Amino acid sequence: MKTKRREAPEWVFPWKPRGEPAFPKLLAFVAVALAFGFFLTSVRIHTAAPVAWSNRKASLIHAIDDAEGRALTLRARDGGPFPSRFEPADWPAYATLEKAAMEAARTPQPAYRPALRDLADDPPATHPALAEPGAVVLPRPRPPEVAAQTAPALVLQPVILPISGIRAEAIPRDLPPFTGPADAQITAEPPRFLLRLDAAGTVLDCIALDGGDEAGPSALEKWLRGIPFKPDPAKASRWISVRVSFINQPADGTDAR
Repeated sequence: MKTKRREAPEWVFPWKPRGEPAFPKLLAFVAVALAFGFFLTSVRIHTAAPVAWSNRKASLIHAIDDAEGRALTLRARDGGPFPSRFEPADWPAYATLEKAAMEAARTPQPAYRPALRDLADDPPATHPALAEPGAVVLPRPRPPEVAAQTAPALVLQPVILPISGIRAEAIPRDLPPFTGPADAQITAEPPRFLLRLDAAGTVLDCIALDGGDEAGPSALEKWLRGIPFKPDPAKASRWISVRVSFINQPADGTDAR
């Protein structure tokens, strides 16, 4: 068997363990024995004696309705957790005293006796006679006098509407009066203009985007050249585009805003 075991291949399981040193086992046994002895000699467990249970019993005193029984009942109430107290409402004479106190505090009021008077002998009221049919009782109201109002004379005045390059707040509010003709073609289709302004807001060039007049600058172009726009010192030259529309204004004023 020894020869077979020595010649057995490596994949065969060795059923009997080979020789191992006994010192580690002995050392472990000694360590466990020392620890067990240390805890056995150092730990002390004290057990308390069981507490004797009290007997489940009670005492009962029956007090009858006599002087001694009432005294015992009053003593038990005063010495208990809820001592008794005197309640005035439980006193039989309390209701009588309360009624007497209310009668004494009440203010005496004499009986009300109204004085009777005789009715006056006034003559009966007479009813007014009815109006005759068709008769006018009240005067007819006069129609209010309305003063004749004449419509104020109106003229067409141009206003400037921004398109690009300028905001509505930068459009001048006070515009010069327009003295040129305002025909039906201009008022029906508002013309558009391209303006070049300098830093002071003066109009340098005015170009009509709708073609303009070949004979020369129109009255609107001349009117636009005379409008001072808001200055912009940061820009030496700038281009803006505007639209000119016509609205009715009173003939006695030039508030074209």
